[in-house]
Amino acid sequence: MVEDLVPNLRAALGGILPAGWRDAAPWGYPAQSELALITGVFASQLPEQAVADIADTVMRRRPGSSLDNLVELAAIDAVDLRGIIGDRWGDSTVLGVPRRRADVIHEAARLLTHSGVRTAFDMQDAIRTRTDEVSRLLLSIRGLGPGTWACIAFMVHAPIPPNDDVVALVKESLAGGPPAEDPLERAETIEALDRSAVGDLIRRTAHRLGSDERVLSYGLHRVADERARQASVFIAK
Repeated sequence: MVEDLVPNLRAALGGILPAGWRDAAPWGYPAQSELALITGVFASQLPEQAVADIADTVMRRRPGSSLDNLVELAAIDAVDLRGIIGDRWGDSTVLGVPRRRADVIHEAARLLTHSGVRTAFDMQDAIRTRTDEVSRLLLSIRGLGPGTWACIAFMVHAPIPPNDDVVALVKESLAGGPPAEDPLERAETIEALDRSAVGDLIRRTAHRLGSDERVLSYGLHRVADERARQASVFIAK
């Protein structure tokens, strides 16, 4: 059962996550859908300080706005959006995809708006109750992959099931744990874990650690994304 694996994952975290992982996760923007979307698109590929600087620039260039209305974000011309994001990152492209991040953000805002999502509350509710639908919607956008989708959900404080890379990371870590009384049974239990079960395991482990699910999930996503990028570079060589 999932609960039986909590001590194993807890013990394995020291070898998975970097020191200070509890404090590494940004707070996000649980009341500002526009900032959650914008920073989520950048967060999967940029350092946290750079993402925070982008958020600060957007807030300064849109004074008086609550930044919690995707209708308003979608109504901004994509070229103008580049200026709002700032000179340094406004024209930047997605790593590995020749498309500007501002265009990705603009399309995501438009599609979410058309699906009835406007505010941060709408995003949280839609991601929680229509997870697969929202996932398909966002992943249909060129330049927006699973890591970015996870970052958007994280920034708006909407937990989602872990992606395949996180599932693989957790399974590998559990398999490398201390010997079990019945190794075959534990191996079969680990192999049977799906995304939902791993998500439950992460939630239970975070609770046991006195941490928050989103903080532990963020740390695991970052490690899994980095491993996936390194693997893709190795294959490319």
